[in-house]
Amino acid sequence: MTLPKVRLAILTWARRNGILAENMLLEDDGDVAMVPFDAEAVEYFRTRKIVRVEADDSKKRITIFSRRPIALAKKKNLEKDFAEYYAVQRYRLVVDSSKPFKVDQAVQAYGRFDPVRYHKNTLCCGSSIGLGNLRNAGTLTALVRDSHGELCGLSCNHVVGGCSIAQPGTPIVSPGIQDVSVEHNRVKVLGDLILPAHMSQGLPSVTTTGSNRDVAYFSIINEKLVSSRQGTGPDSYDTPSTFAKAKVDMPVKKWGRSTSLTHGIISHVGTSRPEPIEYNITCYYGPMNSQVFKGTVYYDEVYEISPVGKPFSLGGDSGALVVTDDPKKPKIVGIVIAGERTQSLVLPLKPALAELNLGIVSGHNF
Repeated sequence: MTLPKVRLAILTWARRNGILAENMLLEDDGDVAMVPFDAEAVEYFRTRKIVRVEADDSKKRITIFSRRPIALAKKKNLEKDFAEYYAVQRYRLVVDSSKPFKVDQAVQAYGRFDPVRYHKNTLCCGSSIGLGNLRNAGTLTALVRDSHGELCGLSCNHVVGGCSIAQPGTPIVSPGIQDVSVEHNRVKVLGDLILPAHMSQGLPSVTTTGSNRDVAYFSIINEKLVSSRQGTGPDSYDTPSTFAKAKVDMPVKKWGRSTSLTHGIISHVGTSRPEPIEYNITCYYGPMNSQVFKGTVYYDEVYEISPVGKPFSLGGDSGALVVTDDPKKPKIVGIVIAGERTQSLVLPLKPALAELNLGIVSGHNF
């Protein structure tokens, strides 16, 4: 009666009772006799849906995440019934809620705010960028080279590609238009949008989610404009050229437009079910012509990061490159796609680069 078997039993119980979220896929069946919940619990979850169940062997803990919050009294009863049933094993239950992240064009800032960072008159990664005809702002992830050896810039699709509805050739500028002010009144055109990675909405039951990537790249019109340096000052570092396998409890860091340098811990590596992200992005093709991308996109592999100190990421940090928190030799973990004060979501970057035939650039104007 191991925790992974208890987890599978709960998921099977939830599926058979119609209270498992549609994006949750199961390959095997568990033993529902291991689930200590009654018919009343089924009815309670019917309007809330179970979206994730996690097993933590080190803490002897099962965590059930529902789509909507659970009333405190009901939560305590479920946790009490579970603890009594597994008293010999000393397993315990935690019931929590997990709402889909929502991504739009809102941006934020934390503390002293400087959206653009320069090193020897070159723009550093971690700075504000955006579409030249849209009031938005995100983060320059890294520099890359395409299959022809041309230098390009990288960021989230929803930052520089409009969730695949921005027209190729649209200028990419820094700072992003939302960050233009008296203090930051010199807008530089870095290049033009080339191509986004695959990104389509739809339930996992009716569409393929494994190829969804929130990544897009754009040309760099002058290699002297940009640097592969992440951030500025004594805590800056060059963009790494190697990748790390994400693991729970791994310390990470990033430079971003909104929160500059932050540190965090990977709290969850999600590969057991597609993760939903809700987008609401508007793109403009001219003064009177626009299009909206509004829908839910599912990703097969997502990393959740808990902050250490200040928030790890906020609105506007989308695109920030997440690396291992190693002062000597950091490695790439992924790219920030969404964040709030207590949690950030990161996608692996290596698969997207491979599909777009791009290579990470280090040592450029460093």
